[in-house]
Amino acid sequence: MAELLLLSRWLGAVPGFLGDRCGAGARIGFVPTASSIYPDRAWVDLDRTTLQKQGFIVTDIDLEVLTPSQTAAALDDVDAVFVSGGNVFHLLSALRRTGVDRMLTDRVRAGLPYVGASAGACVVGADIEPLGLLDDPAAAPDLASTTGLGWVDEVIVPHADAIVSGRGVIDDLRTRYGGRFTLRMLADDQALLVSGSTRSVGSS
Repeated sequence: MAELLLLSRWLGAVPGFLGDRCGAGARIGFVPTASSIYPDRAWVDLDRTTLQKQGFIVTDIDLEVLTPSQTAAALDDVDAVFVSGGNVFHLLSALRRTGVDRMLTDRVRAGLPYVGASAGACVVGADIEPLGLLDDPAAAPDLASTTGLGWVDEVIVPHADAIVSGRGVIDDLRTRYGGRFTLRMLADDQALLVSGSTRSVGSS
């Protein structure tokens, strides 16, 4: 049964989510891959530091450095996985290229708690095509399909309060894609909790 916490930006909901499922001092596998194409990754450093301050043991799992067997072993050695933000097209491409899409799907279905922030939340949804208005698809020229991991049947749209992207972009995304996809709009201070077939939105 999938246990997912999908965040737009802030990590306030993480201690409650992981505390209930893993206990205090849980070991988190931190996947920074979505941000690797950017020279400035300050938000990733902030997420990592925040998790450590929340009392978790954080270990990086870099999909673009580790071999598939090393990644599998690393995922088997943690209590939960956290996939940080960046470019969702680059992230999905890397997950498919390395086979980690299947590794994560198998482990999450077996009960490994998953926390995704921004791109890390978007990639688990039905599709990432609408997110081309937020991220540059050209960052993943080899990506053959925008179909997401499909753990939820919605398109997760982070930063829906328009603080990051501006109101015009969010309104345009809703107008262009609202008729084709079920859009789950998440503000930066919101979190979508998915526990089996139950979904709820709370603060974060």
